[in-house]
Formats: sequence, structure tokens, C-alpha cells
Amino acid sequence: MKFLIRVVFIVMVFLFLGLIHCTEKPKSANVVSDKTSIVKYPYKFKFEGNPLVRHHAAGDPDAHVWDGTMYVYCSQDHQKRPKDDGNYAVMDGYHVFSTTDMNNWIDHGEILHSRDVSWGVEGYMWAPGAARKDGKYYLYFPHKDKENNWRIGVAISDSPTGKFKDIGHPIEGIGGIDPMVFIDDDGQAYIYNNTAIVAKLKPNMIELAEKVQKIEYAPKELLKDEQLKFNEGSYMHKKDGIYYYSYTNWHNMVHQGFYAISDNPYGPFEWKGAMAPAQKGAQDHHSIVEFQEKWYYFYHIAGNGFKPKNWNGERRLTCFDRLYYNKDGTIKMVKQNY
Repeated sequence: MKFLIRVVFIVMVFLFLGLIHCTEKPKSANVVSDKTSIVKYPYKFKFEGNPLVRHHAAGDPDAHVWDGTMYVYCSQDHQKRPKDDGNYAVMDGYHVFSTTDMNNWIDHGEILHSRDVSWGVEGYMWAPGAARKDGKYYLYFPHKDKENNWRIGVAISDSPTGKFKDIGHPIEGIGGIDPMVFIDDDGQAYIYNNTAIVAKLKPNMIELAEKVQKIEYAPKELLKDEQLKFNEGSYMHKKDGIYYYSYTNWHNMVHQGFYAISDNPYGPFEWKGAMAPAQKGAQDHHSIVEFQEKWYYFYHIAGNGFKPKNWNGERRLTCFDRLYYNKDGTIKMVKQNY
């Protein structure tokens, strides 16, 4: 008899728990589940509207088009841990995403991690920039060395999807964060970086060919304006012979993407103003690319609405929207959709 009572009691408990589960409110559509631990790579997914990446954090998008395929290289935020130096200390594990139609995407998985960089510390793998030359693919990344200085590393691969192998030392003559490499029509490569500097790279793509130069991107009075001057995220693209130098100012709560134009990759540039609104919960960090005769503006967003339950720390997610130009070559304000 006692055994029967126990069985009935257990059944009632399970029925009660099942009823609770069935009556729970569904999660908000904006809340992103973190599938990093269970995803098998390469991971195929469809674009469901912004944010593009929903199965794990993916910020600082650096977009490129090679051989008819778009590749987007991203940093990755992780949960803050005790005694970390802020949310960004745990950034690690770059991923690359690819598409041939902007609807069907592949996450190729981790292509480089701080454990692969012998000269640096754990974590601190911030916004990357990629490039291709002579059949090789280069991943430029800001990372703290063992003396706690920000340096620019380079990793190389035979494939745009990696894996990438670090060359064993940072580039001499340049430091800071947010490296971006632009290759001009004549094959010359330039590296742009914080704080608004540029230098040619040697043909080997891993050494500077000259000392870095400051970029004259705006009038002197504007350089003193905390709401308009350069903060981070140097970027360069070229269209119809015009060089577009752009950057982010995260102090500005109305607009965060700004640009200037020139007929020379060094400048001096004519400042044109804002091209993108302030993003939700993040600091823009854009890249610009043409794909299948359409131009796109990649950026990232953040905020509690885009975090899994109990997530502690920063969590940025990549988005993209169309970019349009006026007839005179100026850029129309980006209309964000997320």
C-alpha cells in the first residue's frame, strides 16, 4: 500500500511540474538564446532580420567580398568573470560568417583565440580586421602583450575561413586598437588604426613600410568637439575614385557614424558629417562593403533585450542595413532596422 501511495505521489508531482511548464510565458522575441556550447560548426542559419547573429555574441563586424562570397569577421563577447577588468577583458575567439545571397549564412566557427597567441595575455581579443593578398588571408587583431600594452598582431591562413596562425610577434611601429587594412586598386595595402593614423604595409603584409601618419580628417576646431571628433573604429572604403574615411564617436547620443572624403588614402579629407544614427546599447563600429551591386553598412548593437537570461557582462550582436549614396558621392543617412 505504501508503495502505491508513493507512486501516486510521484505521478502527481510530475503532472504539477508539467502544468507549470506549459503555463510559463514565452520568452520575448528579442531575447537571444546562447547556443555556443551546443553549436556544431560549420553552423548554417538563415537571416531572420537584425541582429544577424543570434546564437552567440558577435561584434565589431569587418565585412569583405572575395570571389562572389561575403565574409564577416567578428569579435566575441563572453560573460564577465570575478576580478575581470571590465566586460571587455574576456573578449576572445574570433568567428567568421559567410553568405552568397545575404539570406543563407554559415558560421565557420572559431578562427583564432588568445591561446593561439604566444606573445599575449588571456582574453583581450578586440575588434579584428581582415585582408587578402596574393592568395593569402590576413587577420589583424588588437591584443595586449605580456607587458599589458596594446599591440597589433597578424595571423595568416590559406582560406578566408581559417584557421589562422599567428606569426609569433606583433607588428613593430604601431599599437592601439581597431586595425583596418585597405588595399587600393594598385595593390598597395594601408593599415588604419586608432587614433586616426595610417601607414603603408610592405608587400609581405606583416611589416610597416613607413612610420604611421596622423590623418587630417576634419578642421582643427572640430577636432576639439567631443561630440564629433574621432573616438574609435578607423575605416576606409573607396567608391568611384573617392576615398571615404569613417569612424565612430560613441559620445554622441544622436549620431555615431561619421565620415570624410578625399582623392588620396592619406588625406587630407573633407569632413562631411554623420552617416549613421547612434545604435542601441553599443558604439557603432561599422564596416562598409559592396555586394552584388548593393552597398551595405555593418554595425553592432547591444542591450539587455538581446541577452540570454542571467547573462552578466557585455553582449554585442552584428546587424546590417543598406547604404545609399547621393549623386554627388555623399552618403545618405543609414536607416537602421532592428
